[in-house]
Amino acid sequence: MKLLIIDSHKGNRSTPQNLHWLNASKIQAHLVSVGHSVDLIWSYPDVNDTIHTGYDAIIFNHASRYSYISDEWLVQNPQAKLYYTLNDYNLGEPVLLWSWVKKHGIKYDVIANHQADASKVVTKYVDKWNIVNMNSLITETTSQVKSHSFFSYEKSKCIYYGTFRRDRTKYFQKYLTGNIIISTHSKNRSKFESIGITGPFSDRIDWNDGDLGNYKTLLYIEDETTHVDYSCLANRFYEAINYDVFPLFDSNCINTIRMSGYDIPDYAIVDSPRDVEYITNHLPSSHEDYLLSWRNRAIQERDEALDNITKLVTS
Repeated sequence: MKLLIIDSHKGNRSTPQNLHWLNASKIQAHLVSVGHSVDLIWSYPDVNDTIHTGYDAIIFNHASRYSYISDEWLVQNPQAKLYYTLNDYNLGEPVLLWSWVKKHGIKYDVIANHQADASKVVTKYVDKWNIVNMNSLITETTSQVKSHSFFSYEKSKCIYYGTFRRDRTKYFQKYLTGNIIISTHSKNRSKFESIGITGPFSDRIDWNDGDLGNYKTLLYIEDETTHVDYSCLANRFYEAINYDVFPLFDSNCINTIRMSGYDIPDYAIVDSPRDVEYITNHLPSSHEDYLLSWRNRAIQERDEALDNITKLVTS
């Protein structure tokens, strides 16, 4: 089959390091490995200069309101079946996809790591909603620590990284009291400061340099919504174990832990900044066995997810 993946990443033609683009590239690589022809485009300035035809399916990956992608890709491929892959319950539909299905009264299939009733996606135009662990796609087969050399004081520290999410406010205020490094884009710092978080801040993690591997533990907190609406273990769990960084789970994540099926030891579940500091400084040697076990399971999840996505978009 001939397939097109349209990622929402906006930038130039150079290979992006955006997480969602990486997911799209892994899906593309797997589809190609089993014999399909797959193009991957994103929102670079000349993306619409040559519109290709003959696609059996078009897969929209992630969502952004800012895109150069023309609807001519859809006009020239009227028979293509439409899909939307996403891993965040807080996202709606890509504007291009929404406008197209609404205008023509057609439907598309969703592939997500959460239930439809937890999503902002309007299901009126959704034919089938498929649950797949999209977060596992970033799992690497071997530890990325072997690919980098980490010699820095942060290796004894705990890190929280990511954007500012309002639904995590009370957990930010609970844990980010001065001993946990906060890695985020500079534009997010004022948002943390607006709720009384004063740092210490560091620059956003550079995945090319493997910055995450500089840290010993990772603070894993989640939106209050996710406590109830299971969305698989988050990307940062899989990213952490890629770099042998040990996740410490806020106790309010217990439902997610149970539903994930992962064997998480009691010492990995924390309820205060003091707990985080103590475990980071006194991490039992057994944590290495857990990291290895989790990575092996994550690899299985990744492979199953790629197989499931392939079956869904080529059926």
